[in-house]
Amino acid sequence: MTDSGYYASLMTDHDTNRRCNTYCSDTLFGAFGAVHESLLFSNNGEIEVLPALPSDWKSGSIKGLMARTRVEVKELNWNIESRIVKVKLVSIADRNEIRLSAGMPWEKAIADGCELKFLHDEKGDYLSLLMDAGREVEVVFTLPEMNGKKR
Repeated sequence: MTDSGYYASLMTDHDTNRRCNTYCSDTLFGAFGAVHESLLFSNNGEIEVLPALPSDWKSGSIKGLMARTRVEVKELNWNIESRIVKVKLVSIADRNEIRLSAGMPWEKAIADGCELKFLHDEKGDYLSLLMDAGREVEVVFTLPEMNGKKR
């Protein structure tokens, strides 16, 4: 994103030379959509945290994303150097079965203080969660050590 294409508000102008001062929200929504999809992928019954995390985003957080699974991602935090990815989930439906995974290798997952057994299929390792409406679940993924390599 360069100054020539965006205003300070991240809005764009239909005329790239800014002669018309006509705001265009299309680019703004597309840019935010791309950021959200890089941090959270969801589909029917499936949530993947950090599926396309940019390599220079070593730590960060986002709050209040709604997944396509009838689950709110209240908070998503990551710190690659500390080897931790934390996600707080709240379902808006009872008996909501969720396939939860991380978009990077992980070695352990703890939900509400208890280590979870992970499952594996052709898409990789995942957790199976059965959630009830209104109950918050915090899952902490522990990332493996990289033995001196950069993530």
